[in-house]
Amino acid sequence: MFSSFYTFAIVASLAAVAQAFSPNVRSVAPSLHKRLTGQTIAFACFGGGGDCQCPTDKNGDSGVLINVYPGYQCAYPDGACTWDDKTGALQNTAQGNCPSSSPCSTVSGCQCPLDNGGAKGVLINQFTGYQCAYTGGACTWDFTGVLQNRDQTNCPDSKPCSQLGSDS
Repeated sequence: MFSSFYTFAIVASLAAVAQAFSPNVRSVAPSLHKRLTGQTIAFACFGGGGDCQCPTDKNGDSGVLINVYPGYQCAYPDGACTWDDKTGALQNTAQGNCPSSSPCSTVSGCQCPLDNGGAKGVLINQFTGYQCAYTGGACTWDFTGVLQNRDQTNCPDSKPCSQLGSDS
């Protein structure tokens, strides 16, 4: 009975994932609810101009930019908030519970402010850099070019953020 419970849980989870990606698939667990469209989730990527250009990796492969991290994120009961760590500007402005500005302190670093509903937040991400996907694996650099995931062997050790049309 113990293993059949976990088998059902796994099948129900897989059915929920299949339903989310393909609404025409019949779910084996009809009590699961599909996420409503129009709900938003905060994530670290932003298109605020000046996205980084992916360098060629050590295998000679071209990369695809998958993330540009603007600063830091805090999780709240009503949704996560993402701010630029230098200016404090809110990145996900459609998230209604987030204060419009929350710069990091030069003394104590980034702290989660109370959200607009008075809820406390938890710091879930603090990083300024960029990430590229390659056939051999993803590479993550900070903006000065220092490789963050050194165990990924296809990644060049130092590649500062370079933007199209720039000489950096």
